[in-house]
Amino acid sequence: MIKITKIMKDLVNVFVGSDIEANYIATLLTDNQIKCVAQNTLEGSLSAGWVSGSMYNSTILRVEIDDAEKSMQIIEEYFNSAKENDDSII
Repeated sequence: MIKITKIMKDLVNVFVGSDIEANYIATLLTDNQIKCVAQNTLEGSLSAGWVSGSMYNSTILRVEIDDAEKSMQIIEEYFNSAKENDDSII
């Protein structure tokens, strides 16, 4: 008999954007003890044999539903800081 272990709770999307910016935000979340999962839809479609999407919205970040609010605060702070300093990654 195979035992299935649930690794993460229900996941919610907290960011959709470029792979570069998603990787930076994933680092911010990880630094704040928030586990996240990144799905690169552009890369996935390329390996399947077609191109779907663009590099500007190629990656989706997901977190556990319990961490969604804290994640959104961290992401909002990042964008506000980038806007004030005009030095976002992209």
